[in-house]
Amino acid sequence: MAIDVDLEKLEKAKDGNGILILLILILVILFGLYFFLFSYVLPQREEEATKLKAEFSELSQKVTSENNGDLSSAQNYINDFKVLLENSPKTSKFFGRFEEWAHPLIVYSNLKFETNLRKVSMSGKTSNNRSLMEQITVLNNEESIESYELSNININGGGDVSFEISLIIRETSLR
Repeated sequence: MAIDVDLEKLEKAKDGNGILILLILILVILFGLYFFLFSYVLPQREEEATKLKAEFSELSQKVTSENNGDLSSAQNYINDFKVLLENSPKTSKFFGRFEEWAHPLIVYSNLKFETNLRKVSMSGKTSNNRSLMEQITVLNNEESIESYELSNININGGGDVSFEISLIIRETSLR
């Protein structure tokens, strides 16, 4: 018994086998690429991601600490302003009183207020010694001044007098 094989069917079968082999070869290459990616590339990427997360966490802590420093300096400025604001009525009253008894020929500068001590320190300049003596007389008679202290009195060759004065203001005159 002989099997008759048609040559055309044999050629079609060979073409189908070639396509099947090509598909299997592509499938093997894809599995190899998949294995390579999961074995080598992805672990390296995960390691990099872990390092980046650690760096991010470190930087966020650093930024937070820097922000805390900025916030604390801002708090200091706010507290300084609060002190100035609370003591503003006291200094305003002082200037009103100061205008009443300050000698018109004496120029005062470098005023420094210590409101908690009721102390005002300043420098003064005048063109003659007489103005300073008149100012001392006024200070002795002024009720709002508890005490005063003159220091660093300098008289130059032209008769100009420079001095420093510290005043202790009575508490009742600052209210």
